[in-house]
Amino acid sequence: MSRLSERLAALPSTQRSVLEWFDARRGELIGKPPTVNGIHIFNPQTGIQKPAGWIHAVSIRQTLSSTYDDHAPVRASDGSWTYQYFQERTDPAKAARMATNKALLDCLRDDVPVGVMIQEQSKSPVRYRVWGLAKVVDFRNHHFSLQGYNDAGELPFEGVSSEITYEAGFAPYAAASELSTPMGPEDARKRIEAQIYVRQGGGKFRNAALKRFNGRCVVSQCNVKQVLEAAHIVPYRGQHTNVADNALLMRGDIHTLFDRDLLTINAETLKIHLHKDLQSSPYSEFEGMNLEIPEEVSRTILRDRLIERLAMISLK
Repeated sequence: MSRLSERLAALPSTQRSVLEWFDARRGELIGKPPTVNGIHIFNPQTGIQKPAGWIHAVSIRQTLSSTYDDHAPVRASDGSWTYQYFQERTDPAKAARMATNKALLDCLRDDVPVGVMIQEQSKSPVRYRVWGLAKVVDFRNHHFSLQGYNDAGELPFEGVSSEITYEAGFAPYAAASELSTPMGPEDARKRIEAQIYVRQGGGKFRNAALKRFNGRCVVSQCNVKQVLEAAHIVPYRGQHTNVADNALLMRGDIHTLFDRDLLTINAETLKIHLHKDLQSSPYSEFEGMNLEIPEEVSRTILRDRLIERLAMISLK
């Protein structure tokens, strides 16, 4: 019996049948998800679906129009995958009161799988890619970390971190980290590698950015490959945003500032600007600097991407 089948077998029959629906349709492109045994498996108003009367969430849904900082899923060679999903609501106080967030934390606490589907087409007609079932393995910095089961229903590593950092208001759920089995050195190493892989942007997208920008951060000119990451200019909204001309190569800490709009790039001048809170920080040296990009990189396309990014940010 696989790890996934063991977890499903331990659940009530209705909950099990709903989750088996996601497992049976891994990789399928579907329209509006149906009800399963009378249970709505997605909610058009929220990204996390918690059926009425349930403790646990049943699914996560990412849309193309989402303004949250969700990261692209990254698939491994064995069919497993990793995924970073932003909590419901950006305000920590409001997020802590959301039943949907609490339901996903309960999935983490109780090791209950959750279905994942990501929108790939917004109209004529709407289409979602079913990624299958995943284990919620962590929650920190407003993001849920998920590990998708592989083709055999197994995970590349087990357990969750004992050092999870919970946002204010989520403290009652901190005990979730105590339920896991301690990881051995090899499992811990695999987990760290998986997290780094996701953060850096994953295979093809990051490799394209490394080549496109000659292995140098466009802000700091750092050329240490191990700390360089592929940053989405237009935030990830599906595979159509995972293209080479939507990437900037950045050092990890600078990527974080860029994602949080603490470091911005003027679309017209391509100059770097820092948020007022960083003006007296060690990053102040970058204020007013020109973006360092190779001659062969199209300035026109880059400016268009930056304008599109600004338009999306203004909708948050």
